Amino acid sequence: MRLLCSFLFALFLAQSSLAQIALRYEDNSSLNYAETIESYRYLAEKDKRFVFEPCGKSDAGEDIFVFAPRIKKEGLPTVLINNGIHPGESCGVDASILLMNQLIEERSTLLDSINIVIIALYNVGGSLNRGCCTRANQNGPTEQGFRGNAKNLDLNRDFIKMDSQNSLAFTETFHNWQPDIFIDTHTSNGADYQHCMTLIHSQYDMISAPMAKFCDREILPFLYAKMNESYPMAPYMDLMGETPEAGIKDFADWPRYSNGYAGLFNCLGFTTEAHMLKPYQDRVLATRDFLSAMLEFCMTSRGRLLPEVKLIAQREDLEQKEWCLDYTLDKTIVDSVNFMGYSSSKEPSKVTGLQRLKYHRDKPYTKMISQFSHYIGSDTVMVPSHYLIPTAWQEVIARLKLNKVDMTEIKKDSNLVATAYYISHVDSPKSPYEGHFLHDNVDTRTEQITVNLSTGYMLIPTDQAARRYLINVLEPRAKDSFFNWNFFDAVLQQKEWFSPYVFEDLAEEILSADAELKASFEQKRKEEEGFKEDMWGQLMYIYKHSPYYEKSHLRYPVFRLD
Repeated sequence: MRLLCSFLFALFLAQSSLAQIALRYEDNSSLNYAETIESYRYLAEKDKRFVFEPCGKSDAGEDIFVFAPRIKKEGLPTVLINNGIHPGESCGVDASILLMNQLIEERSTLLDSINIVIIALYNVGGSLNRGCCTRANQNGPTEQGFRGNAKNLDLNRDFIKMDSQNSLAFTETFHNWQPDIFIDTHTSNGADYQHCMTLIHSQYDMISAPMAKFCDREILPFLYAKMNESYPMAPYMDLMGETPEAGIKDFADWPRYSNGYAGLFNCLGFTTEAHMLKPYQDRVLATRDFLSAMLEFCMTSRGRLLPEVKLIAQREDLEQKEWCLDYTLDKTIVDSVNFMGYSSSKEPSKVTGLQRLKYHRDKPYTKMISQFSHYIGSDTVMVPSHYLIPTAWQEVIARLKLNKVDMTEIKKDSNLVATAYYISHVDSPKSPYEGHFLHDNVDTRTEQITVNLSTGYMLIPTDQAARRYLINVLEPRAKDSFFNWNFFDAVLQQKEWFSPYVFEDLAEEILSADAELKASFEQKRKEEEGFKEDMWGQLMYIYKHSPYYEKSHLRYPVFRLD
């Protein structure tokens, strides 16, 4: 049936003008997977400067396609647009086709001045899972895809852990093109207001200073001015309270998210959030206008500096010795933003009988609201010269390689003094999050150890373009580290134990031979409540301070060469 639909739609396209391809949004309809593919195939046939080809498989088994220049124009800005990561939020799918229709039809000089790369529909499995009712809060289109992919993963939480085949395809595309600008197209949830479009940009305190400065002073003023001509834009409504009047804050885009991931490689990330309650036609047109504005900026004299700014940021990354692993919102610095909202009130619910929030569209307002745009970095760490990781941890090594991390396998037997982390505290949830029991509040201690390299290790220099990425995934206390995503959980489990009746005699010998241990043991018996009555606890204390206790327990297996 799917092949038949594709054939019929291809026949329709062959008999249509370019202007007709993306008109279904006017009828509150979005293009499905097959129609999207055929639309781009038609465009690639129309303009031979572009190719439309698979960039990898999805978890659904179907191809993920990318529309891209046949040859990359070196030295010019590269913009990567990702559509349909949440297929119920399909504005960008239709908007990108509409925009490319127009640019090709108009023979726009944009097409020769910028590298425009479009992932046509990223979450294929979610797109194929279409229905009327997956988006209860959304005003159309008549059919929507499902947020989860074929493995029920939210792909906008998968950029670091890479559990999906989709993410493998994305990562390869991202690094092949090395974009200066990344745009992820979405539809918002949350408050009601007049704006049809809101925007998340790379959080300034979490990216390199040159990129943040360029975005703040050059890109955003241009984008907001252009959007004012059609669909006035506001920052994303990440609310401080129940309504926008309480203020908004910058979204903390950790590396698990698209913007945060892009920032690890000094690529500026932008997430468009078309408002869920606006007509679907307006959401598509607003998204198209944003994409057009970004491309137009990249054509300006300032926009053409993007590749140079990226190189400056990379150089500064290599010079930075101390890095923050965590960030908290700074509530002491308050900015303001002009906002077009609706008045709201509380009134009795006809369903529950309790107080409910209601927005009044007949009472619009325009006023300044508080904006909290600053984060404070914390938990700093000095960057090592190298990381060492045993070849046993292939899942991690594979992800590093996919992200173009330079590394060398050590094959010559030798010993090396390195810094090891030991996990002294970690909190874990009782229920999974995106297929993992994501750790939090990790605390560590360090110890100098001698590493025997005879079993095989990967030596990873930090003096490389992936420096920011390496720190965020290999430092165990980092928010989205591979440790927090459970890739090293095996080290948290003790493997060797003892039988108390056997260990009793050995424990006596150990205490007799170690006066210092005996003194600390007796002191603990005197001072710690309940310890003197805990036979197992006393024996375990001796065991853990003896040569019999495994040194690898709680030892994080990625070592630092400082």
